Amino acid sequence: MEKTFWVKLKGWKKYTLGYIVLLMASHLVIWLFNQPLPPEQPTEQAVTVQVVKGDSISAERNIDIYYQDIYTGNKQEPPTLLLLPGGPEGPEVFDNLTTKLSDKYRLIIPHLPGYNNGKDHLHLPNYSFKTLAVYTNQLLEKLDLSNIHVLGYGLGGASAIYLSHDYPRKVASLSLVSSIGVQELELLGSYRLNHAVHGIQLTTVWVLHNAIPHFGLLNAIGINVSYARSHYQSDQRPLRAHLKAYKKPMLILHGKKDPLVPMVAAKEHHRIVPQSVLKRYNADHDLIETKADSVSLAIKEFVDDVENGRATIASNASEERIQEAQKKFSNMDFQKFKGVSLLIIMLIIVLATFVSEDLTCIGAGLLAARGLIGFWPATIACFIGIFLGDMGLYFVGRFMGRAAVRRAPFKWMISERDLDKSADWFKVRGPAIIIASRFLPGSRLPTYFSAGVIGAGFWMFSGYFLLAATIWTPMLVGISKLLGNELIRYFSLYHNYAIWVLLGTIFFLIMLVKVILPAFSYKGRRLLVSRYRRLTRWEYWSPFLLYAPVFCYVLYLGIKHRCLTLFTASNPALPDGGFVGESKVDILNQFCDTDVAAYQLINGDADFYEKERQAKLFMEENSLSFPVVLKPDVGERGRGVKVIRNDHAMQIYLDEAQGDKIIQEYIAGKEFGIFYYKIPGEQRGNIYSLTVKKLPKVTGNGQKTIEELILEDDRAVSMAKYHLRENEDHLYDVPEQGEEVTIVDLGTHARGAVFEEGSDLITDKLTEAMEQICKPVSGYYFGRFDIKAPSQEKLKNGEQLTVLEVNGVSSESTNIYDQRYSFWDAQQVLMKQWKLAFEIGKQNYLNGVDPTPTFTFLNRVFHAIKKG
Repeated sequence: MEKTFWVKLKGWKKYTLGYIVLLMASHLVIWLFNQPLPPEQPTEQAVTVQVVKGDSISAERNIDIYYQDIYTGNKQEPPTLLLLPGGPEGPEVFDNLTTKLSDKYRLIIPHLPGYNNGKDHLHLPNYSFKTLAVYTNQLLEKLDLSNIHVLGYGLGGASAIYLSHDYPRKVASLSLVSSIGVQELELLGSYRLNHAVHGIQLTTVWVLHNAIPHFGLLNAIGINVSYARSHYQSDQRPLRAHLKAYKKPMLILHGKKDPLVPMVAAKEHHRIVPQSVLKRYNADHDLIETKADSVSLAIKEFVDDVENGRATIASNASEERIQEAQKKFSNMDFQKFKGVSLLIIMLIIVLATFVSEDLTCIGAGLLAARGLIGFWPATIACFIGIFLGDMGLYFVGRFMGRAAVRRAPFKWMISERDLDKSADWFKVRGPAIIIASRFLPGSRLPTYFSAGVIGAGFWMFSGYFLLAATIWTPMLVGISKLLGNELIRYFSLYHNYAIWVLLGTIFFLIMLVKVILPAFSYKGRRLLVSRYRRLTRWEYWSPFLLYAPVFCYVLYLGIKHRCLTLFTASNPALPDGGFVGESKVDILNQFCDTDVAAYQLINGDADFYEKERQAKLFMEENSLSFPVVLKPDVGERGRGVKVIRNDHAMQIYLDEAQGDKIIQEYIAGKEFGIFYYKIPGEQRGNIYSLTVKKLPKVTGNGQKTIEELILEDDRAVSMAKYHLRENEDHLYDVPEQGEEVTIVDLGTHARGAVFEEGSDLITDKLTEAMEQICKPVSGYYFGRFDIKAPSQEKLKNGEQLTVLEVNGVSSESTNIYDQRYSFWDAQQVLMKQWKLAFEIGKQNYLNGVDPTPTFTFLNRVFHAIKKG
């Protein structure tokens, strides 16, 4: 019985598909339940308003704003009290107050966008506090209300402040309950720091909503993207000026134990608004729920005073309060985080250490200097984060081993060469390295990871690590705290320039490390020259830049020929014409009747001993001695190709090898790249281009080291870092006068070989020899051969040619890397090459060869890139 599609799936593919199905089902359920709903209560109504886009109202789209309009008294025109919720709840947050106030005031409670999803208000351009004030004003315009009393709770307080400033005729008085306000006393105090925190919050909530199948649960508990966006899109910096400009009565109600908005914020609002009244409660942020009776009483007394002209306004505030309001805000006047807020800030510090340990310690020290957090809580939070992160590196190395270096994100930060060096050092001086790495930023990841890979004892590692971290963490936090006390005094004056000073400092430090300091040494100056050459000479640019115009041209050809993959029919003998992911052995097997350098496939699934046995048996059967060549069966641009000169080098290569490999006879002589093509139906093929490959050498003078000779050489310096790394075992050898030292042993441009135009070597005899090489292979019309010959004369005569490798449709005409070719010259050569590929593919198509279907081709390319 044929297996079902689900049964055929294995491992991660099955789980991934199942997860995708769940995620799609979750989004469908959420979409169905987010359709517009009828009013939840009899008192709930709706008005249609225009969507706010940027700082203006857009006529392109309308939304309904639901609101509760409640009055249980018997007056004809009672005072109107607008209650603005603070989120993530909607109007329900005022339930305990409405029954106590509705008999005396007409209560308008809007269901604003972003709070409890704001009904069906999803995917709006903006949810900021200022924007919500604009929506509120539209609501008041529709209801023809003005000169009303406004109460803002929590985040709603910020919208209330914006409303009173931007639409002063609408507001008779302002009440702030557990309200946020001035920027300096919100979270970390800095707009930019808070913006970064809210950005992380928004990203996290968005990922939770869109990448986790929660079926609406997150919405039900108040975690929604629009509410997170209201934080991220808001700017509290103008609120201080708005509060100072406010001249009408103000009531401030705040809990002394509020963990979200510290009491010091309410005190600051009270200070800068001299006519304001401040009432403190022995309560937390849920003031209107836990102290509903006293809060409602305070509101009634305040509104009555306003209505009867007894409330204080700015013009009749006391002189003492006015003078106090005119004082500048001191950046030192902070209140330490306590309780839940302290735990939150410590958690932020712990998470921040995963990004940068030292910067987090410095930041924590500055927070301690500003009085936001105590020295020891800051130090403990840093220590916990450092311990979790660095011990995590150790365990990743311990349980994932060397294979982890080949995977993201470790392969972005550490190479196998770094790992080898760290492991060697660790074996000799493990404890000293653990302690030293704590004081040397940049050395920790390879050190701790290496400790795990080589199986360093857990108790030994953790003991020395704890000792180093115990010394380093409080020292760095403490130094930052001491310096911060002085720096913060000046920061309050120059805070407008702080970000530019910081960016300038970072830029200067980068230039200092990357340019200025290296320029003081000969090696440093030559490496700067190397970097400049690689930036200014196109032959060293990324293939993505080189092939961007070519890619566009290939798309044009595909559209012109009405088949995007027509080029895959250019070589019927190769999968997809030999575009990507083809097996080198499978191709060479088709040319086995020609002069191909001896080769054999080594199974990548075999263990090390079996690989070594196969390699040695191959050498015995073919009477070969070292050197030999080892390379991947699937690969390009010389990746993983190595000339092996002894048993030890072979053992290292095979031990680290992943995937199938080829062992091949090393052929002495000159290497050439010959691009061959043949139009189907024609009697004879043609040579499109010929490249002479030269291995760069340096010549000794009996005085300079190989390192100095590489740096001095005008060509070799362009790839100096690569050459120095590949020759590190004998960098400090001093060659004799006239002695030539080859610094590259592979004829690959990406590995430093010099490519020169060799069109003058193309002869009828060479063309005939290439025709004889390709003749036994039915279905090969287009591609490049890597060939060796004893000399250029032998090559011209088509004699003693040995094929090393055969490439398909995606192979380059490598003569473009001759220094005489400009970037646009190279583009013309490559475009003409691809034009030929399409023409040959078209002829084969007319002869009955089907190109690879587009989606099949893209799927194969994707998997080939993923494996690579």
